[in-house]
Amino acid sequence: MTRAIGLGTCTLLALLVSASAQAQNRSSFIDSGNRPDLTSATVSAALSCTMLQSRTFDDVTTLTARYVEAGKGLPGFCHVTGYIRPQIRFELALPDQWNRRVYMFGNGGYAGEDLAAPSRLETRDAALSRGFLTVQQNTGHDAKTYDLGDFASDLALLVDYGSRAVHVTVQTAKTVAATYYDRHPTFSYWDGCSTGGRQGLMAAQRYPGDFDGILAGAPVLRFSDTGLWNIWNAQALLKAPIRKAQLPALAKAVMDRCDAVDGVKDGLISDPRQCNFDPAKDLKICEKGGDDCFSKEQVETLKTLAKGVTVKGKTVFPGVVAGTEGLDAAGASGWDQWVISENGPSRQLAYGDTFVKNMAMLPASGKAIDWKSFDFDTQYEKVVAVRELVDADNPDLSAFQKRGGRMITYFGWSDPALNPLMGLDYYESVRKTMGAEKTGEFYRLFMVPGMFHCRMGYGTDTFDAFTPLMDWVENGKAPDVIHAAKIVDRKTVMTRPLCPHPQAAVYSGTGDVNDAANFTCKIP
Repeated sequence: MTRAIGLGTCTLLALLVSASAQAQNRSSFIDSGNRPDLTSATVSAALSCTMLQSRTFDDVTTLTARYVEAGKGLPGFCHVTGYIRPQIRFELALPDQWNRRVYMFGNGGYAGEDLAAPSRLETRDAALSRGFLTVQQNTGHDAKTYDLGDFASDLALLVDYGSRAVHVTVQTAKTVAATYYDRHPTFSYWDGCSTGGRQGLMAAQRYPGDFDGILAGAPVLRFSDTGLWNIWNAQALLKAPIRKAQLPALAKAVMDRCDAVDGVKDGLISDPRQCNFDPAKDLKICEKGGDDCFSKEQVETLKTLAKGVTVKGKTVFPGVVAGTEGLDAAGASGWDQWVISENGPSRQLAYGDTFVKNMAMLPASGKAIDWKSFDFDTQYEKVVAVRELVDADNPDLSAFQKRGGRMITYFGWSDPALNPLMGLDYYESVRKTMGAEKTGEFYRLFMVPGMFHCRMGYGTDTFDAFTPLMDWVENGKAPDVIHAAKIVDRKTVMTRPLCPHPQAAVYSGTGDVNDAANFTCKIP
């Protein structure tokens, strides 16, 4: 039996079709001034497409190519599928009129997705309609065959999942493009969130020549520690579980305590690090715990979650961030299903358990480990080999920077799935390694108050970060702000500027707190 639990399958916005007006305004920059050759490449499509099947490409097997006629808002395109040894399933869509750009999008969770899934086709088609050669792959295994991380028993599949699959697929895509159009791509872009964010960082760190621009949302860059953090949280919740019915009371108490810390009461926590929420003082305490009150044992559970993973008295991974339990417009808490679940394992537990059993102890097996008794003081230090394969936390991005690469990462401050401090700490480590000024010239991080995992939440989760990335790569214009909105029932109820860290959106002191015009990006 397989479980398909996604950490955000790919891009946040799939090129943000809903923000097409902004994209159209931006698109003019590719037609002016001294630019690289972006002349559209065209082919005798039907004939050339079928001819691809007679060509040989390194390590590619069972390649098929068929021409798809234009229709339903899409151009005619050559649809190419195949496998890269050992079993990386890939798909390319080569439009009749190509804008000389490659767009590759990422995976979610433990990957192995069906490349023809509606959400993936929607992302592909959004890029294809704009003239991109679009690329996707399944990281080298099929989720219908493997349950979450079970594929890691085959080291080759784990290596492909870790980083190789993205690298060899985009290289294959570039080779096929050169064959089909008789021209090489001018620019190559990566777009992904969660696992897709990790894949983007992995490319910048290990294969700096693969992409000119990388958009990496909520990257699970400390993959190994995140898996263990999931187990830590599940163990804490065993002792005195927090019930779903209590989440609204918890969310209200946190917001009451922390909303105005940033100088404006607007239903958002702009930086949870400033929040001094104390469950023992800020929650209503009762003997057994009720819907609006918490037992002393539950308070200790909340303290353990907030403390983070400790090994022999030392914190090795940050704790659950205040605000992640918040409620969206429909009243759903960020913790529901991710941190706690009343209908089977939470998503955190499912991911953590499969990590411990299949990856953590490599080259030894962890199949016999019971997550409930995993001992952090004695077993944490044994998690070594897998880190080299799946963690994307190397702060030295000098090779990517020297060849002109540009990268944007973003993280929801209220992400219940992946710890946002992980993304912030990584960015700070890059600034420390490479210098703050140099880092800002090629890499910027945007934190998003109130946003859950990749999207949704009670903050502004609708924004286009891809167009600014293109502008930066091709026009040299670094993004000083990204405009974001909160949309409820198709109506915009809040706008807010997203600011490059260490800046944040600071309220002017007057005007509607839901209007971005009354906020400015500053260092608080």
